[in-house]
Parts: sequence; C-alpha cells; structure tokens
Amino acid sequence: MPHTELNSKSDFDKALDTKGKYVLIYAYENSVNPKADEYASSYASSTDAYKVDVAKHAAAREYFGVTTVPTIVVYKDGKEVKKVEGADQAGMEEVRNLLS
Repeated sequence: MPHTELNSKSDFDKALDTKGKYVLIYAYENSVNPKADEYASSYASSTDAYKVDVAKHAAAREYFGVTTVPTIVVYKDGKEVKKVEGADQAGMEEVRNLLS
C-alpha cells in the first residue's frame, strides 16, 4: 500500500497516535519520488506510511521537524525513532533495517 496523504494537523495527530506499528512520514515538496511509494509498499505489514507536501502544509515542517526535503521520519508509539534528511543512503539503510 502506498503512502496516505496527510492534509491537516488532525491528520498529523491521528497518524502519530498509531500504536504497535511503525509510522513512516515522507515529507516532500510538490512531487513524490515514485520509489517512495514502492518503499512504503514493501513495509506495509509493519508500517503505516504517510506523506505530506510541506509546500502546501507549511505547519508540517515544524510539526515533524523537517528542515530539508525529502525527509523520512519514523515513529513508534508516538515517539520519533529515526529521521533521514535528504538522499542519505546510510540513513535509508538504517530505516530498512529498523522496519524489516
């Protein structure tokens, strides 16, 4: 299953209220890398995946601590466990290991 789009603060809150699964937030501007949806689908059994366009929803930058795009933030039980900013291959490998 690809990412679910987040469109409001209540969506942000609801996403982070997930218990017992990892929550992956993909922050982007204007367009989504097609590989991002493939990535989300590959971890669907252990992860709820969401995306947010920070160009449209500026409040998401502060809410999720996004300073650069793309950014992936992984949460578990409402707490941030990993953040990867930009095209950080080593960071992405850590996320893969965490979600596997």
